[in-house]
Amino acid sequence: MKRLVMIALALMVAVPAVGQVEFTFEGFAKYNPGPDQVGAGLTVYGIANPAVSMPAPIPVDFDNFQYTVHVSDMTVATYAHDMGLSTKDYTFIGGMLRIYEDPIVGGTAGDYAAPGTFTDGAMLLEAAVDDGWEMHLDDPLGWMVYSGAGIGTCDIVGGGELPLLQSWGWDLNDWVFAGTAISEPWYPFIQVPDGYHHVFGVKLIYPHDPTSNEDSTWGEVKTLFH
Repeated sequence: MKRLVMIALALMVAVPAVGQVEFTFEGFAKYNPGPDQVGAGLTVYGIANPAVSMPAPIPVDFDNFQYTVHVSDMTVATYAHDMGLSTKDYTFIGGMLRIYEDPIVGGTAGDYAAPGTFTDGAMLLEAAVDDGWEMHLDDPLGWMVYSGAGIGTCDIVGGGELPLLQSWGWDLNDWVFAGTAISEPWYPFIQVPDGYHHVFGVKLIYPHDPTSNEDSTWGEVKTLFH
């Protein structure tokens, strides 16, 4: 049953609701001291993709800036490996999710061999991850390569764009934090950089329709595109 619930959640994340906004990143995760251990710390680095179907929750400029995500201080609270079902289930406690903006000209591009390059820009949003974040991986083909997704919530607590979200009247609590396309490496088809353990995408999703029926001046509308 839990497996079906996790799949359903992953599908909900993959098919956003009308009016939803999201930030999408592709990246990699590492665990200290190692994966599949209670007490291990999870760290994720990723680079944002330009919006395809859903806009970002804040103004972005992919022509001139790179956007990166850093997830830190999440701790594996429980881990269960069911050999019969070929599943791995994890829960996490704690953690922070931060999104940065770095100019393409004069900035430093994200480099997984130099993690500091993901956090040396302007921090746009900072979110505290709620306890109980879940990750479900399985091995349906029996190839000893586990993949799946993660789901949980987080609360926006800081960053340079926090006042903008507040001015728009958006809720700051219970944003969806999804782990997408999570996979163990499988050489040569699925590879991770040295020192990393999982392919790990990140979605940060505003869970409500951000549109409103309030009147706005033309000047207020134009500021959204600056």
